[in-house]
Amino acid sequence: MNKISQFYEIIKKDMSVTLATASKQSVTMRLVSPVYYKGDILIFTDPGSLKYQQLKANPNCCIAAGTFFAEAEAEFLGATMLDTNKEPREVYCGKFPGAFDESIAFGGRNAEFVLLKPTRLKGWAFENDVPTSDGVPTIPFEINI
Repeated sequence: MNKISQFYEIIKKDMSVTLATASKQSVTMRLVSPVYYKGDILIFTDPGSLKYQQLKANPNCCIAAGTFFAEAEAEFLGATMLDTNKEPREVYCGKFPGAFDESIAFGGRNAEFVLLKPTRLKGWAFENDVPTSDGVPTIPFEINI
């Protein structure tokens, strides 16, 4: 399995990944709940959140998943409850059932969808993808997606 496929398998499986965003002189990181969606990564967030504000000011971000780091660009899809966002809502609920239920404290009913579109995948690998005895990958890689 190639590295891009390995990265997306983590996105499909893991319940959280780390998202780094920046604006002006501030860089922040936080966990987000990712969903694989048409070759990209779907999240939702409150439009009043720092994460949203930073992505609006600077759509360039980075997602850390497993041993991978993916540079990405944010695209805003609008309010989660819009009729036009029915498909993303259904896909999101496939991994996180009830995410848009009214009774969920951190639910997505008053949030907006953000599509993170990976552009470059980076990380460290073993030579010929064979782990060494010390278990430390030492060969950097960078792949345009």
